[in-house]
Amino acid sequence: MLIRKQILLQDNHEYAIEELAALTGKSFSQITRTLLDRAIKTEGKKIKKKAKNKQTQFEALEQWAANPVSGPGDSEYDKYAYDL
Repeated sequence: MLIRKQILLQDNHEYAIEELAALTGKSFSQITRTLLDRAIKTEGKKIKKKAKNKQTQFEALEQWAANPVSGPGDSEYDKYAYDL
């Protein structure tokens, strides 16, 4: 099902799409739909790859808990400076 939407194009994009449409013998909207389909597929793959690399909050907390940093009072300086 097709839905009517308006998009804003830069002049050079409009001319390039019109030229492609004239060369292939298709309409402007057909060329635009095929270009959008390809763009959505490639961008979708990129986004899915990025989403796989993201950690959940629980995973991040587990990682942080496994590698704790020294807290206040753990170093010789803290013992001397704060009289602990």
